[in-house]
Amino acid sequence: MDVRRILLVGLGNHTHPNTRHSVGFLAVDYIAEQLGLKWTRDKNYIANVASTTLSIDLPRTKQKKQKEKKAVRIKDLQESNKKVDNNDIENIALDDNDTKENHENKNENKSGSENGLIGVKTKKRDIEQPRVEPIRLEMTLMKPGLLMNLSGKSVGKAVRNLHISPSNIIVIHDDMQRELGKISPKFGGSANGHNGIKSIIECLRTDQFHRLRIGIGRPPSHIDDRSHAVVSSYVLRAFTRAEKDMLLNEVFPKSKDEVIRLCTTGTK
Repeated sequence: MDVRRILLVGLGNHTHPNTRHSVGFLAVDYIAEQLGLKWTRDKNYIANVASTTLSIDLPRTKQKKQKEKKAVRIKDLQESNKKVDNNDIENIALDDNDTKENHENKNENKSGSENGLIGVKTKKRDIEQPRVEPIRLEMTLMKPGLLMNLSGKSVGKAVRNLHISPSNIIVIHDDMQRELGKISPKFGGSANGHNGIKSIIECLRTDQFHRLRIGIGRPPSHIDDRSHAVVSSYVLRAFTRAEKDMLLNEVFPKSKDEVIRLCTTGTK
């Protein structure tokens, strides 16, 4: 069985846990609750952690497989009454994936009366692939307990202690560049101004890890959102009741599905 160790990190500001800047906290809280997990305080990591082991069954896939087509060329059949000899028979295997060749063969079959080629068609059939072994996920969820710009210290300690590859890290964080609730996965690249991601990159000495960005929107257009004071005030603002409902009923369930997808397809 394929075993993968995963570190799922939710970023947030522990002094303002229910604000836009802490949507990463809220997302992993939701995932932990769905998995029936309880948070515990880890003094070594300076973080709240929860661990679980999951067995994920990958779906079987079906593919269309066409039996080999065969054509029989009979030389001078109309001019001779002799029996067809085996030497006069040519078996032509046609590759179903070669569309160009199939097209040419269709044209040949269409003009079979001229060249003596008789096409024998066979039906396609569904071939069910062998059952894929499930993937075992040894997953640790984390909410760093340090300031946002120091989050990388908690992540770095966990990575070293758990022997987790950076490519098996998934970080959920807020993103002002996207409208509220918009989910966008990303692997590698710059921090795009996010201090929590910047800290993780510095502590791991690599940017090669997964991020799941959740949009929190921007301040109203009539406000100069380039001001640090304006940005800070906005990201530390609590979600409205309607926004919380949208997160819990729509955004976080999709985030959980995306995390599972990344664990099964994007990690090693």
